[in-house]
Amino acid sequence: MKVGIYHGQNDVKIEEREIPSVGAKDVLIKTLRGGICGTDINIVKAGNEMGIRFGAEFGHELFGEVVELGKDVPSAISKGMRVGINPITAKRAGRRFSLECGAFSQYVLIEDAELNYNLYEMNDSVTPEEAVLMEPMSVGFHGAFSIEPKKDENIVVLGAGPIGLSAAAGLIGEGITNVCVVDIDDFRLNKAKELGARTVNTKNESLAEGLINHFGEENVYGINVPNVHGFVDAAGAPPLFEQVMQIVKPQARIAIIAVYKNEVPVSLAQIMSKEVKIIGASGYTHDNITRVIDHLNQKKTNISTMVTQVYPLDKIQEAFDKAIEAKDTVKVVVDLTK
Repeated sequence: MKVGIYHGQNDVKIEEREIPSVGAKDVLIKTLRGGICGTDINIVKAGNEMGIRFGAEFGHELFGEVVELGKDVPSAISKGMRVGINPITAKRAGRRFSLECGAFSQYVLIEDAELNYNLYEMNDSVTPEEAVLMEPMSVGFHGAFSIEPKKDENIVVLGAGPIGLSAAAGLIGEGITNVCVVDIDDFRLNKAKELGARTVNTKNESLAEGLINHFGEENVYGINVPNVHGFVDAAGAPPLFEQVMQIVKPQARIAIIAVYKNEVPVSLAQIMSKEVKIIGASGYTHDNITRVIDHLNQKKTNISTMVTQVYPLDKIQEAFDKAIEAKDTVKVVVDLTK
């Protein structure tokens, strides 16, 4: 089989390796689509082994078809089943090597296969470009709902990348329609609009002005601040977070799902006096995944709009180059059937 192999900084090559042997409790998946994650991009840009070892198969956002089953695999799993994969539970090694699941390999072995544990069935109506979004959308969904948003609340998502758009789509799909996405990239903000979100481009107006225009304002200690009940930070931009802390209203909740590379100063006086809750959110749960699959099956939003480029496996280096460039793109996907 053909596989994508990580060799170092901006160095991804296609090689041939043996198709994995199927154990008694394992399932072999023919990979149909593999998504390039922001984590993959950062590792390839840096050329380090922070999650992916040199010479390893990699990629952890994948959708495929069951083609071979071990003799002790539960009867609920059958050949031809179209499935999304939970990379954290796909291998016995667990989370530690989940980034090496093999989304850019034509065949992937799922160890100790079990439906609704590491394999999640998709309806036939779900396209491959929609299905491959299961994993990143679960990350966004987990972050968005960690602040327990209510249907009548005003929620702001910081960042219009794949995770931010996934968070916005998850909220909108669950009936929370007062959602605003903040970014500085009009191309990505137009994708947010396609999902049904309002938008603010902080290149054109301040965060406070944009949010007040959408949601109105409240007077807090003599200062007018936007009427926002919750923020979901998928941007990881320290200046933007500092602005949020300056305009946040009392009892607001803030979820952090972005990966911050540097320390960010936080006013504990603000948190105390306004009783602000800051919540960290990482990964996802089984419940998150099942709700995302329902979202995909029911086509609650046009989530596939975030898939902006699809490359054949033989052009995986070009796919990474485009993802790293980040111009007129959101989610780059690899088609392993070509």
